[in-house]
Amino acid sequence: MSPKRVSPEDTKSQPAPAPTPQAPQPTSLKAETTKGQLLGGVSAAGRARLTCKGKPVAWQDIEWYTGKHGEHLGTSQTDARGIAEMEGGSISDIFSSIMGEIGGYSVKYLGNDEYLPSEDHGRIVPLFGIGS
Repeated sequence: MSPKRVSPEDTKSQPAPAPTPQAPQPTSLKAETTKGQLLGGVSAAGRARLTCKGKPVAWQDIEWYTGKHGEHLGTSQTDARGIAEMEGGSISDIFSSIMGEIGGYSVKYLGNDEYLPSEDHGRIVPLFGIGS
């Protein structure tokens, strides 16, 4: 049996199939344990890695907070390896300082059309003493 022949006019009148929208993919955000100075307020640097199915997710915004979603510290972007870093500076407000000391820090990825949101909590290991 020979294949069915289609005239060029028939193909022009056929609508192209609509692309199937892809569901957002799950992400994993992992915050690292960091060391921080506690005298005169919390001062620490945070680092987190955003992945999707084990592969880095680059150029995405990560939100940083003291404790578990306390004071918003700022936003940084993941690099080509999916790593975002935030220098916490000094949090001199006593409540925020205690939240950072006891509760560590939180990172949150809000997601987009391509990726689902995720979040994690990192610990701050205190360095006591002057000049530590």
